[in-house]
Amino acid sequence: MEFGLYRLRAGIGGLALFGAVAWAGAQDVEYKVRIKGVDDGAVKKVIEASILTFKLKNRPPATIGQLRRRIDGDLPRIETILESQGYYDAAVSVDLDMKRDPFRVTFRVESGMQYHFHRIQLQFSGPADPALMKIKPQLRKGNSVVAAQVFEDQRHILTLIQRQGYPFPVLGKRIVTLDRDRHQVDLLLEFDPGERSVYGDFEVEGLESVNRKYIRRQLPWKLGDPYDAKQLADFEKKLLRTGLFGTARVVPQWAAGDTNAIPVKITVTERDKRTLRFGVGYSDIGPSVSLRWKHRNFLGSGEDFQASFTWSEIERGVKATLTRPGFMRSNQSLVLDFDASRETPEAYDSNKARATTLVLRDFTQKIQGGLGVGYQYSRVEQLFSDENYGLVFFPLLLELDYRDDKLNPVRGGHGFGRTAYYNDTLGSDSFLKSVVEGRHYFTIWEKHRLSSALRLMVGSIDGASASSVPADERFYTGGGGSIRGYEYQAVGPTAPDGTPLGGDKLLEFSAELRLQPGRRLGYAVFMDGGSISTGGFDTDFRYGAGLGLRWFTGIGPLRADVAYPLNPDSTQRERVQFYISLGQAF
Repeated sequence: MEFGLYRLRAGIGGLALFGAVAWAGAQDVEYKVRIKGVDDGAVKKVIEASILTFKLKNRPPATIGQLRRRIDGDLPRIETILESQGYYDAAVSVDLDMKRDPFRVTFRVESGMQYHFHRIQLQFSGPADPALMKIKPQLRKGNSVVAAQVFEDQRHILTLIQRQGYPFPVLGKRIVTLDRDRHQVDLLLEFDPGERSVYGDFEVEGLESVNRKYIRRQLPWKLGDPYDAKQLADFEKKLLRTGLFGTARVVPQWAAGDTNAIPVKITVTERDKRTLRFGVGYSDIGPSVSLRWKHRNFLGSGEDFQASFTWSEIERGVKATLTRPGFMRSNQSLVLDFDASRETPEAYDSNKARATTLVLRDFTQKIQGGLGVGYQYSRVEQLFSDENYGLVFFPLLLELDYRDDKLNPVRGGHGFGRTAYYNDTLGSDSFLKSVVEGRHYFTIWEKHRLSSALRLMVGSIDGASASSVPADERFYTGGGGSIRGYEYQAVGPTAPDGTPLGGDKLLEFSAELRLQPGRRLGYAVFMDGGSISTGGFDTDFRYGAGLGLRWFTGIGPLRADVAYPLNPDSTQRERVQFYISLGQAF
């Protein structure tokens, strides 16, 4: 009986011990991990992002054996990463401290010296081509040996080969020779350029309402022209900029048979053709409302038609614009423009209708020029004088735009020049009106998107006195689009009763400091200045300054500015001006 009781107690004890062991085995093996001996912070981040022991530290293994397998698998990974950064003599070891809770895993790295390039050679298989011999690698003797930079240089060289007429080049060999005594590397890259080719025919997929002839007119190459990969990439961007397509891909195809004329496949998806937009704003001239309707394929060949209506306390107007791309050549557009408006600012009252025909040419992706002819009939009243004008004018314009963002630029610049000769068919003096404006943007502090923006505008009317130029064609300044803090058109010569008279010479400048510490809100501090004069440029500037708040939306920043005039004259009635609009001030 006693023996049986002992066996029963022993059995219960064994079960308890088995349960404890099973419970302990079910617990995850928690640990902390460190990497020591890596001085390069960028390399350390790559290691941490690549090894499982670090990536899965918040998902601990169930057993010590599984933890060891993680660690053992990461040792060659670390060695590979170090080699990719030029540390070919690196040694990696690991310590596992199981006496601490949680466990401690320490990877110890002895990186050694980083290797540098000694000799970099390019070779090309096939017949010698002088154009290929001019291609040089971006890597230079003395550069650190970093695998990612080697791969980037390979892609760069392949792109340069494609620009020389070879659509399908490949890397044939990559030979890396180590000199461990000098810690140097010799690199040999051999490329097979393939066959030099010319353009063959093209095919288009995805067209629904857009005519195939539109695509043909936009092509920047002709049948038989030498192949150039950059033309294909630029054409993709051009198709997307039209607004007709949501996606566009332009890809060379292998030539069939013995010909070297390669076909080009163009694949697009069309966007909705019609857009209706409604906008509101508020500035020193009071509230404003705008309504715009756009059709991106008005006549079936990519014609862009826009109609708009605007209303404010001093201006009401309608405008219609038809743009036909590919006019006579692929990089030219024909623009037909008509607008009619009534303007009633304090300076004058004007009723006018204007029609313009303009030919625009894209010289590059960043440079555009235009030449045209137009007619404007207007009835203008100023200081109880009522005049009719029938102006034939010939506009000439040039634009350089290399901003990184049109609504919220932080880098680059924008230059614009426009001149037009005006001749009045009703007998008034003819004149030449010219305006040049330059804007520049640069980033000061990348982390918090601290940037500056500068603007300078110069305008001149020549060939006639300011008093003989129609009042609505003279220069005015002051207000939200020029010198903030001053009333609209209030800077410059005035009549005895305070009516702005405008002038024939204009100088304006603006400087802004912009800060965007977060995703949604940004801030600005600004100063504007300028003058209007007659007979010669006047440097007696009026200055305004203020603060701004920016709310960044998916369609651009919503701007709210408060400005104060720094040196107003006696005609300035309001001391604080408030502005709300979409987009930066400039």
